[in-house]
Amino acid sequence: MSASISTVLFANVSHLHLTAKKATARSAFPLNEMEEPNQIVSKPVTTYCPFKAPSRSVASSTGQAIELKRFEQRPGMSFVRAHVTGSLQAPIEWPARSFLQIAFVATGSLLISQGDQAERPCQTGDWILIKPAQASLAFRSLEPTQLLWIGFDQQASQGLTGFSDTLTPQLIDSTTPQLSAQPSSGRLLAIGHELAALEGDNTRERLLIEAKTLEWLALILDQPIFSPCRAITPLQSAREANAVAAAARFIEQRFSEDHSIANLSRAVHLNEFKLKRGFKECYGTTIFGYLRQVRMEKAREMLMQGNASVIETANSVGYSNPSHFARAFKQAFGINPSEAIAS
Repeated sequence: MSASISTVLFANVSHLHLTAKKATARSAFPLNEMEEPNQIVSKPVTTYCPFKAPSRSVASSTGQAIELKRFEQRPGMSFVRAHVTGSLQAPIEWPARSFLQIAFVATGSLLISQGDQAERPCQTGDWILIKPAQASLAFRSLEPTQLLWIGFDQQASQGLTGFSDTLTPQLIDSTTPQLSAQPSSGRLLAIGHELAALEGDNTRERLLIEAKTLEWLALILDQPIFSPCRAITPLQSAREANAVAAAARFIEQRFSEDHSIANLSRAVHLNEFKLKRGFKECYGTTIFGYLRQVRMEKAREMLMQGNASVIETANSVGYSNPSHFARAFKQAFGINPSEAIAS
């Protein structure tokens, strides 16, 4: 019995020794000379990194420069800032090449055309849906203009169907051109301006750009052009929609005052529940969130004009506590109020 065990142990040790010698012999040769190269499987390395610094480029046409700054957001998805330094008298080729693009006019104005179509005007605050397909795309700026856009390759565009079950099929096929411009409002408009204020020159700003880009995209995908079923079956009656719009105008005109939901409800003759629901559906935020957005936009305008101090601006937009104002301003734009003052 013990002899059998010794025989088995000896055989196992001999097998291990032989295996080790073969491994040592193989390691002494280059990969292409190894006996079993098919057992070595190389895996692609993922290079996506949200902290990566943007790539920069400058294109020039008819004496005007177009400065581009590109941020990689996700595989197949990028965010681009473009600054056209002056007006363009003649149309030039649109600088983006992505399969699908969602652009925002942060400042300035432009005319854009696709194929043989007439030029379409786009103003500050408009967002533009662009799918070139096989059609040519050209634009000309009417003044110095800042543009932002998210670009998707074809695979990433098809992945957008995961965001919305009713995504229009024509937006993800490879043959149908698409060009439309819509005005922004509420949170959609606020995020566009917040993105425009972020240069992305440090890691913190690049993370903010990524977060705000995704939030902006989520709100865009809720728009009727992406989700036509929502436009066919509105969640509010026309009377409710008009009342909500009236409440928004009331806030915009009297943004420096304190407001309550009860007072707004009485002013527009709509009950509090429907008013709160309508604000969320129309503007993507709460009533007080909308009031804060309006105040921050007004405050930024005042500071950039350079005619008021931070404390004066805070008081003008309804903040009696400057530190509360500074905190809200930084949350909205990623910078302190003093940094927005025109030099």
